[in-house]
Amino acid sequence: MAPRDAIGEDDPRRRPPPALRRLVVGISAAERFVGAVILTVLLLLVLLQTGVRFLPVGGWVWTGELARFCLVWLTFALSGYLMGRDGHITLELVDYVASGRALWTVRAFANVIVAVICAGFAVESLAMITDDTGQASPAMELPLPLVYVIPLAGFVLTAVRAALAVVWRPPAESSALGPHGAGPADDRDAPSVLPGG
Repeated sequence: MAPRDAIGEDDPRRRPPPALRRLVVGISAAERFVGAVILTVLLLLVLLQTGVRFLPVGGWVWTGELARFCLVWLTFALSGYLMGRDGHITLELVDYVASGRALWTVRAFANVIVAVICAGFAVESLAMITDDTGQASPAMELPLPLVYVIPLAGFVLTAVRAALAVVWRPPAESSALGPHGAGPADDRDAPSVLPGG
């Protein structure tokens, strides 16, 4: 038995205004680009760290530290994108039981909770950035307020996406795949950040 949708696929309420859709699609592209850059840097740092172990030089501790920061930054940099694609890990038991207004209410409540919590985390991230304590990371001596910039952006974007999801339900991640699961077939099948496209 497949989950029932609260609002039909062809319902006009599922379609965001075109200007908002273009803005969110642009933000999604930027998030994917930042995520790809961070993932690439992470891969290169781990390869460099591994390679240095076999060279007759001292270890480069900064590579491990920056790789750990990249892993954390990757998580936060893509959290908004995942929220916009409905790609977060969720427990969708209610989808099999409820339908219509009840299902919409549960989803809206969950998204409001996510938006409020992410907004709170964003405020705390901003406080960590603005309260300069003079602390720096041990190996790279990177000022710690800089470490919290990407999480701040991730929390803000996730809160905004959760708020938008109250009105426009994001498509399921699997619906973004074209034929044979290989990705979008063309522009008409391209994944939309907001439904109705």
